[in-house]
Amino acid sequence: MAMEKKWYVLRVISGKERKLKEQLDSEIDRNEWRDVIIQILVPMEKVYKIRAGKKYIKEKNFFPGYMLVEAVEDKFNGDMVQTMTGMTNVIHFLGKDNPIPIRQAEVNRILGKVDEMQDVGESMSEPFLVGETIKITD
Repeated sequence: MAMEKKWYVLRVISGKERKLKEQLDSEIDRNEWRDVIIQILVPMEKVYKIRAGKKYIKEKNFFPGYMLVEAVEDKFNGDMVQTMTGMTNVIHFLGKDNPIPIRQAEVNRILGKVDEMQDVGESMSEPFLVGETIKITD
């Protein structure tokens, strides 16, 4: 019998997502919850910026203040939820004490958008995007 995995939304203090992901991962490993909590995702997108005439890529949160947690629905219980929501910089799960999973269609849309952003950054051989305003300096 395959366990059904669902995605849950965790609200956190904006700007603390990366640090919190590391803390949550170590907490999950320490408590041996890896078989229940599959992964924690901080949706990121690549943003192109120009500084001093050079173009560079910066990763930016796609949903500031939110993280996605993939967990086995039947085993994701109160102890895990309380431990995660009791950590510093965590506000609560969507659904407070009883986390509500989001629909698979929403997850696919979010993950598809994140994958699309990753692909753009890696396949960019041209220094400029189509339709981008440029300034000729030399």
